[in-house]
Amino acid sequence: MDELAGKVAVVTGGANGIGFGMAQAFADEGMRIVLADTDIERLEAARTVLTDKGADVLAVPTDVSDATAVQYLRDAAFERFGTAHVLCNNVGIGANGPLVEPIDLSTWHRVLDINFFSALHGIDAFLPRLLEQGEGHIVNTSSRQGLISSPHLGPYPPSKFALVALTEMLHAELAALGTAVSASLLTPGGVLTGQMLQARDSLARGEITNPATKAFLTSRLADSVDPYDVGRLVVRAIRGGHLYINTHRETVDWMRERIDRIAADCDSLGTLR
Repeated sequence: MDELAGKVAVVTGGANGIGFGMAQAFADEGMRIVLADTDIERLEAARTVLTDKGADVLAVPTDVSDATAVQYLRDAAFERFGTAHVLCNNVGIGANGPLVEPIDLSTWHRVLDINFFSALHGIDAFLPRLLEQGEGHIVNTSSRQGLISSPHLGPYPPSKFALVALTEMLHAELAALGTAVSASLLTPGGVLTGQMLQARDSLARGEITNPATKAFLTSRLADSVDPYDVGRLVVRAIRGGHLYINTHRETVDWMRERIDRIAADCDSLGTLR
C-alpha cells in the first residue's frame, strides 16, 4: 500500500501508548482513523487531539476480547467510512508470575483473551472485507517477548509467541493467494508508554530505592523509544510490505543467541536426520 492518504486505519488500544503513536502517524499521512479502546475517557481525549490536528476520527469503545464487540467495531467503521484498509490489532496487557509456583489460571485466560484472541477476533471480523475489496494490511502488535522469552512473566510471553505464529501464518496464506492484502508483525522492545513514564517519574522522585531495580529501570528508560516513532516505523513497513517490524536491533542479536543455543543442543545430542 503505497498511497495512504484518504485510506482508513482501525487501531485497537488506540487511546494511548503504541496504539496512539500509530494513530498519530496515520493521521500525518492523511488517513481517516477509527480508534478503539475500553478507556472511554482516554479514548475521547485521543480523538480530540487527532481531530484538533485535522484528522477525521471515529472513537468506538470496544472490548476486543469479545468477538461480538469487534464485529460491532467493524460495522461502525464501515458505516462511518464505507471501508477500512489498515487494521492494527494492538491491544495487550502484561502479567507476571513464575511457573514453579501455583498458577492463577484466570489470569492466564484473561491475558490470552486480550493478547491473542483479540487479534484473532480482528482478523475474523475484518479480513473478509479486506479480501473482498482486494486491498488492505493487518498489523499485529506482539512483543520482543514473542521472539525471546524471559522467566517470571507468566502468560505474557506465551501469548505473544502465539501472536507471532498467527501473523506468520496469515502472511504466508495471504501471499499464497496472490492478494494485495498483507500482514505485519510488530515486536517492540522498550517503548515510552504510560507505564514506563510512571517508572521514570518514580525514579525522579526517589521512590525506587532498590539498587538493582533502579539500575534496570534506568537502563530500560535510556533505551526506550517514543510511541510516535514506532508509529512512523509501522507506516514504513506498510508501505514496503514488510512482515517483521522491530524497534530494537538487540532483539535480532538475542534471537541469534537463541539459535546458537538450539544448534549447540543439536550438535551435542544429535538429530535423527
